[in-house]
Amino acid sequence: NDYAKYAGDTAAFGQDVLGETLTDDIVEVMESVRENPVTVAKSANGTGKTHAAARICAWFYFSFTDAKIFTAAAPPENNLRTLLWGELGSVYEQHPALFDGHRITDLNISRNKQSFIAGLTIPAAGTPAQREARFSGKHAPHMLFIVDEGDAVPEEVYRGIESCMSGGFARLLILFNPRHEAGP
Repeated sequence: NDYAKYAGDTAAFGQDVLGETLTDDIVEVMESVRENPVTVAKSANGTGKTHAAARICAWFYFSFTDAKIFTAAAPPENNLRTLLWGELGSVYEQHPALFDGHRITDLNISRNKQSFIAGLTIPAAGTPAQREARFSGKHAPHMLFIVDEGDAVPEEVYRGIESCMSGGFARLLILFNPRHEAGP
């Protein structure tokens, strides 16, 4: 299938390919990721941010055959595994044919070495420089970073991500609940 036709229409991918009815708020977040280098989705618990992020991840991965997608969540690692990757798992379970021929391992889905979805854990220990380095040095013609529980992610992680967004079609989606007015 040629999913490249959905590169300019995130909502149509969700509706046509995933067969989902999307709320206006979810469509707004999806369109923002398509149009803006940085999208911040701030809302209460249970509003569908992480659900939407998994659909955005699938849209990006299938629409751009050279896509590199890096996902992260604030520590502990269980946040990444159960929240965002749990939702990615639901996309896979509902649409296994989409992933035919793709390699699926722990926190990684890939079509080849140059195009993948990877879950990156944020080290709880180590120096700020080590945490920044974990997210630096990544480049691709089409690149997406998704950060869940973003208000609790250390500033150095964002510095590392920012250093990767200078070329190509690079996007950053940050999701969080407005618990306090602090952090990057």
